[in-house]
Amino acid sequence: MPTVARHGNAASASLPLQLVTALEHDRLEPGDTVALIGVASGFSAGVVLIRL
Repeated sequence: MPTVARHGNAASASLPLQLVTALEHDRLEPGDTVALIGVASGFSAGVVLIRL
């Protein structure tokens, strides 16, 4: 879900912001599994799976 145009660079809040945006636009339903994947400059990455 694109959020930069409306909210700017939200850095560490980007993934939760995109999740809320997807929920507000009815892109997700209860029972869906969502993967939040984040990477940063250098060598860092994070992954979390969420079941709604």
